[in-house]
Amino acid sequence: MPYISILFQLVSVHLVDSHYCSDPGKFIAVLLTSLSTMLQIELPHLNILSKVDLIQQYGKLAFGLDFYTEILDLSYLLDTLHDDPFYRRYKKLNEAISGVVQDFSLVSFATLNVQDKESMASVLKLVDKAGGFVFKGSETGYSDMASLMSCATGTDFDFLRDSAAREKYVEEPMSGNVQQDLTS
Repeated sequence: MPYISILFQLVSVHLVDSHYCSDPGKFIAVLLTSLSTMLQIELPHLNILSKVDLIQQYGKLAFGLDFYTEILDLSYLLDTLHDDPFYRRYKKLNEAISGVVQDFSLVSFATLNVQDKESMASVLKLVDKAGGFVFKGSETGYSDMASLMSCATGTDFDFLRDSAAREKYVEEPMSGNVQQDLTS
């Protein structure tokens, strides 16, 4: 029997339900779970906020969707936690967990709506990129290193990547000045 060699490139995809964004305590737990998974599995990793089309049904978000996808400064999230009497008891624990997540600076999320073809294509593109599929230069016909690297890095900025989801599914809170101008 002939030996068949198959080359697999694995990517870990961590799906997180978007309703965790509506509760700051749960979202911090999700961040720690995502970071722990990334460090333990040791594979190219992608965190996905699924069911993003239902995000407004779980309650009003304290921040815009980009805050939950980019995970830049968790001190704002901690400030909303201190308003809740239940989470006030765990203030130091939540500060320590958010400090660990920020120190590693590895966790970010992409958005997914399985009923939207563009969203599915975007996630598939990210999985291919994480798995190194874009680096198969000889198979895809890249003639030089510059064209290979431009394909690998892409021109999608993180802000633009999730802009379609923000526009479709999330009502962004307007500042007071904008609301006053609209009502005048």
